[in-house]
Amino acid sequence: MLKIITATVTLLYLISFSSSAALMKFSFQGVITGVENTEGAYWDPTSIVGASITGYMIMDTELALGGREEVSYYWWNNIDSDPGALSTNFDIADVNYGLSSQYDFNAMYDSYVTDEFLEYGGGIDENGKPIADHMGLRDTEQYEESSANHDLFYSKKFSFGISDIDNEFLTDFRPVPGQSEPQPDWLQEYVWTDDGSLNNGKSGGGSYRYFETHSDLATNQTSRIDSTLTFSFSQVTAEQITAVPSPTTLWFTLSAFAFLLTRSRALKTHLH
Repeated sequence: MLKIITATVTLLYLISFSSSAALMKFSFQGVITGVENTEGAYWDPTSIVGASITGYMIMDTELALGGREEVSYYWWNNIDSDPGALSTNFDIADVNYGLSSQYDFNAMYDSYVTDEFLEYGGGIDENGKPIADHMGLRDTEQYEESSANHDLFYSKKFSFGISDIDNEFLTDFRPVPGQSEPQPDWLQEYVWTDDGSLNNGKSGGGSYRYFETHSDLATNQTSRIDSTLTFSFSQVTAEQITAVPSPTTLWFTLSAFAFLLTRSRALKTHLH
């Protein structure tokens, strides 16, 4: 059932993009390495450390343009006051998590709160020292609401990076029409792997932070959650998405999911 839910969520993410968008999917798999519950206990370290993490980020490569080539071997782009380029979905221990671009624009403040960060690089520095090919992505979802009875704010931040000092798996920056500075080729496809052996020149992983404050205005009580997961990756696959599903395809899939869910519940009722 989790696979059906994940597939449906994937379609929901894809349908949010334009049918003409140039999309990339960065699929990843790895393992949870740590939990830090600064406030509250959102995750139990004893049950989640060592669990697998699988998922993906989807990038609209057109919205990823516009960053800065800081030096010849490093490019970055902080998307903060524009629509976001990223959406994220992943599973940990049979639980699905997601970050979408739905709340990039905060109507309460009439401004964007995107807070995405993209980085990319590799090559030779000014002193002739080799710089590992590397790329990193950070996706953020922030939501805020206020009513007569309560105030709610939450923030999700998912970030990861991969690098390889011995193998050049990324192409150099290149000129792009309409851009004043060279840009990465986000449409390149590759498979990055790390078998975990020592001194293999590879590094990959990241973190997911969930922060929430909820104030009950009637009782003047405020609860907080601030928890962070860390993880390492064994594989990241970058591949182009060649087609965005139509609304008809989406609703067909959702209808099929509803049918399967109903049949599953009916079967359980019959067996009991």
